[in-house]
Amino acid sequence: MSGRITGVKSVPFWKNPEHRVPTLGLYRDLLRICLRLPKTYNDQPGRRRRPIPGNGKGPPGSAAALPSIERPYLFQWIRDCFRTNRYCTSPRITAGYLLEAENAYKKLRLAKEGDEEIRNELKDMMNGRTGRLRDTIEHLRELIAWDPEEITQRSRFFRLKRAQECVWDTRTRASIAKDPDIYYRIPLKPSLFKFPKDLDYYPPSKYPNQLKNQLGKYKNSGGVFLTQVTTSEGSRFPRIRGGTQPTWLSMMLKHRVESSVRRVNEWKELEEYKAMMTVEEKMMNDLGVDDVGYVNTITEQLGRVKSAHAVRRGLPSRLDEIE
Repeated sequence: MSGRITGVKSVPFWKNPEHRVPTLGLYRDLLRICLRLPKTYNDQPGRRRRPIPGNGKGPPGSAAALPSIERPYLFQWIRDCFRTNRYCTSPRITAGYLLEAENAYKKLRLAKEGDEEIRNELKDMMNGRTGRLRDTIEHLRELIAWDPEEITQRSRFFRLKRAQECVWDTRTRASIAKDPDIYYRIPLKPSLFKFPKDLDYYPPSKYPNQLKNQLGKYKNSGGVFLTQVTTSEGSRFPRIRGGTQPTWLSMMLKHRVESSVRRVNEWKELEEYKAMMTVEEKMMNDLGVDDVGYVNTITEQLGRVKSAHAVRRGLPSRLDEIE
């Protein structure tokens, strides 16, 4: 006789409440215990525990202070691990992930209770001496270590761009692709890695004073070439050679060009109306009909359009200079 139950529809394990409820409960417990870890080594774990005077600031019986724990990083790291693996459908791999989560929960409980060895282990992981952060810091050092005589300007730009992206978000590329929102990013602490002063010029808001070379390009002290670009409506701005222009900047420039074309078309149309009304008023004058004043109104509107166009393009605002 077969052990298969007939008439019962099979349900994938990730939809089974017997799997989902304990997993989400473990996730919630891990996040809670991260928030309950002591903020600094002065906070005492457990109830009714006070530091012994003269014997350090650790739990009773200790002679040295407990190492501090960075709670925000642990919280973000645990959340990223669960969110990255939330689409796993393999029972064997999922069981391994859950076993790792249970071991992490046990370590966090021991750290909360004052286990100095576990706290030192967590501190090494959060300060870049072990784990993911150590690999990230080593990768950053490789990205900014180059020979100026052997690397091209384009390669230098892309390596610096990648380094800044690693500092902005230390997660893996797979994790960033699944959760690209900045709410889930895990930034690198400034105390763990700092760019040299001669390389800290990305993003463009941090560019130092630019020096112009003989080719007409704009070059700063770090070696990134900037090209001066002029749009069809007259706007000028620097652009990085080899970089990709953001979509929002393209849309802004497109809007400026469309607004400039609209103003120029209105300008030409008013000039045509002014010429026609000048001829018409002269003809009405010759006929002895007192019907004037239209040219003055058109001239005032034309002056306002010219002034607005001059302000947008940075030209002289006086009408006599425009004409």
